[in-house]
Amino acid sequence: MSCRRGGNVPDCPLNWTPDVFWRGRRRAVRDVGQSSPGERGLPRALVGEAGIESAVGRSGGCARPVRLRGTTMLVDKGTGEVVERYSSADELDGHTYVRCGNRRASVCPTCSHEYKGDAWHLLVCGLAGGKGVPASVADRPCTFATLTAPSFGPVHGLRRKGPCRARRDKPVCPHGRALWCGKRHRENDSQLGHPLCWECYDYTGHVLWQWHAPELWRRFTIALQRRLAAVTGLSVKAFRQRCRIAYSKVVEFQARGLIHVHVPIRIDGPLGPDGKPSDLDLSTRDLEDAVRRTTESVRLDVGPLRNGTAYRLTWGRQLDCRSITDTAGRDSERGGRVVHPEQVAAYLAKYLTKATEDFGLPARVTSAVHARSVGASPHAVRIIEAANRVAGEGEAYARLRDNFATLGYRGHPITKSRSYSVTFSQIRRARRAFRRDPGLEPDADIREVLDDAADLPDGFELVSSWVYVGRGYLDLDQAASAVMSAAISRTRQPGRHTSAASRQPANPGHPTGRQGRSAAESEGHEVPLTS
Repeated sequence: MSCRRGGNVPDCPLNWTPDVFWRGRRRAVRDVGQSSPGERGLPRALVGEAGIESAVGRSGGCARPVRLRGTTMLVDKGTGEVVERYSSADELDGHTYVRCGNRRASVCPTCSHEYKGDAWHLLVCGLAGGKGVPASVADRPCTFATLTAPSFGPVHGLRRKGPCRARRDKPVCPHGRALWCGKRHRENDSQLGHPLCWECYDYTGHVLWQWHAPELWRRFTIALQRRLAAVTGLSVKAFRQRCRIAYSKVVEFQARGLIHVHVPIRIDGPLGPDGKPSDLDLSTRDLEDAVRRTTESVRLDVGPLRNGTAYRLTWGRQLDCRSITDTAGRDSERGGRVVHPEQVAAYLAKYLTKATEDFGLPARVTSAVHARSVGASPHAVRIIEAANRVAGEGEAYARLRDNFATLGYRGHPITKSRSYSVTFSQIRRARRAFRRDPGLEPDADIREVLDDAADLPDGFELVSSWVYVGRGYLDLDQAASAVMSAAISRTRQPGRHTSAASRQPANPGHPTGRQGRSAAESEGHEVPLTS
């Protein structure tokens, strides 16, 4: 007999709903505390299966949840009375599971899917309004710019027309390798991004540019403001009093192991999205022209290495700017010069769930030998080898060893200016508030939604104590032992007071129900700390 939530279950009545089925299974499993599974006719495998499936359901299908033990209580400050109480001991296996909140689809598909949706809302609110951001932002000058890295040597790539690198003279490098390629590569070709000659390729320059990319971006934002101020004939101070630049930056790894920087940029008035548009005569074309000129002028001189080599780092010559307007089609052509806000948001949110897994790299890499042992591409291994050499140049590059998994990039996958739109914290806070009160308006200003602790009744406080136990799910035998141990613990405390809320699986949105909350939502802490 098949049960929608419990899988194949012997003698499962047809009129049982999943909730009734689980209540029956929990009741049967709790009886295990008084006798062995064999005496009750409950196979140990069935007990373990119940524990695992309960854990998966409570964590929302997270691939690697954090296991916690502890208690959260809502206490009356005046009397000390515990009004509500949630404890991990009341769960089937005695554990509370917190979602990992990882953005990488290769690590946790369910948490990545949720992160992708949050990122889409964050991005689209800054381009078309919503979640409290006025819809009038869609009428302001806005462009979608893509900044690239310079070339450090010829690599295999996709071409819209013709082969990879067609050359009539068919030159060769000093190492005897061909500097041409007549092949038409496909998107899944393993050669894409690899140098035509790895000995000619400037891996040191590659690593230095990747390491200093955040500084290049900082200089770009400063120079762009100065460029626009010069266009309007104002000083930077006077320009800031009449205009603000809002943006959101998303990083995407190219096949050659260097990053793209995708940036929706918007021109606001001095009060940001909530105020009136800027009274300066600036159009989207003026903004795009300023972006091009700024990209050409930004540079960073890196001091000489021990071998005497110095580098001047710049942005690449390839720059793409596309005007963002809600009059464009949502399925605009790839090469079109005008794009829809939702199309931009969907494109960027998709790449936020990816990192360097396409290079065969795991989330943590300790050395080039480690990268090679896990099946990383030869190009990625050489980048890590070069990063390790540069890390030995001095204290300024010592942290490169901590960023082998991102091929030397030390920045965040997404950043934004303060006034661009809403934040991830506000989106997650609104979701928790909606779970507590489904009557929350979908278009409510989520910037005004209070946090859980600030939404408590007057005269009450939350008292919490949580301990980290482990990560991931228990195996079948461990789950069976945990379920029986938790059942025995409950039967040995018959006088213990538990509210109706504590006897049922916790509500993810309730102030005392921490079950199912993402670790990324716990104010940046992966594991809640004892308070």
